[in-house]
Amino acid sequence: MLAILVDDENIALDALEEVLESISSIDVIEKYTSPTRFLEEVAIKKPDLVFLDIQMPIINGFDVAEEIIQMNIDTMIVFVTAYDEYAIKAFEINAIDYILKPISQERLESTVNRIIKNNKKRINNTKTIQEINYTNLKKNIKKVTVWKNERIFLISPTEISYCFAQDGEINIITKENDVYKSKYSLSFWEKKLEHYKFLRCHRSFLVNIEKIDEIIPDVNSTYLLKIKNLKEQIPVSRSYLKVFKNLLDL
Repeated sequence: MLAILVDDENIALDALEEVLESISSIDVIEKYTSPTRFLEEVAIKKPDLVFLDIQMPIINGFDVAEEIIQMNIDTMIVFVTAYDEYAIKAFEINAIDYILKPISQERLESTVNRIIKNNKKRINNTKTIQEINYTNLKKNIKKVTVWKNERIFLISPTEISYCFAQDGEINIITKENDVYKSKYSLSFWEKKLEHYKFLRCHRSFLVNIEKIDEIIPDVNSTYLLKIKNLKEQIPVSRSYLKVFKNLLDL
């Protein structure tokens, strides 16, 4: 984790940096004796962690912390001070820890280990929330992605009259008789459109039942399907005949 140290005394900064150097998970990228200069640059440097003194001239550590929080840069704050009377206020502004000087390596290691543990939990929780949001969003998308003339279009499944496989690619036919393409298999589209009243009627055809205008008896007790506003007739093969007949009570 990237850390910045802020203290108006150079001796205190050097002592803290020396202790932190022995902790491999912390990389001190900057030290500041001026809290105002720190505030000018922190949004650019975006450290994971700031070790912050409380009693400093011009602006104290609590005011600095409030400024950091307002920046919304996801930087954690650890107060480092020689005074114990500020602990309650420190935790009221969501400080990660409150460490008293002089600082021991064991105390700092304990703080850093807890920060790492909490940070991993926070990241995992964030990922979980993002995954849930992504899953819910994907479930609620009412459009499908198709291609035409090297351009990508989003169309509603209800616009599709039928899909068919030919020469290794999938053709998507809409009610306007526009022909779109897809890189995915017919089985993919069968699954994708299963909630929109689509039926696999042939090894190469997937038809929107709502678009069937007429069922025409054909040879070998099979059928041809006349689709609304389209000239083409869709075959029902013997392999899918039983399911088709049961579905439409034929």
